[in-house]
Amino acid sequence: MGEVSICEVLTDPKHRIAELKAKTQPYSPALKDAIIDYFIFEASFSLMFAKDNIDKDDVSYLAGHCFRVISCLNQVLFAMNEAYCINEKKAVRMIEGFTIKPQDYKKKVEQLISLISTNTNHTKEGINLLEALVSDTEDLLSNQ
Repeated sequence: MGEVSICEVLTDPKHRIAELKAKTQPYSPALKDAIIDYFIFEASFSLMFAKDNIDKDDVSYLAGHCFRVISCLNQVLFAMNEAYCINEKKAVRMIEGFTIKPQDYKKKVEQLISLISTNTNHTKEGINLLEALVSDTEDLLSNQ
């Protein structure tokens, strides 16, 4: 849906792409609800694993869960703004232009990523920021 919604049609003699593109607007309420429900759960689930592994001497595993949380939050925020998330590339930057988002989302994501390391205190600080972003996103959902 996302690729079709943003594609620039160069030729479409049988109007197949135009027909598909027309189906991308308005944004489907059912799709929005499904994306939000699935990915807000996934964000919380991966956050739980990140928190449980702060001091387990496995930074790559922890970083993977952090990335998963951020990717899930991105999906939620795109859906809340009725935009299609094509992939993770540039998604955080794109969210900065959205109306509905946690305050300083991009800045906080970049800060928490920079804190994930073998330094347990820094990592705890990063996970606390991540947890706050999940909470902020859940608050936005509650206020819709």
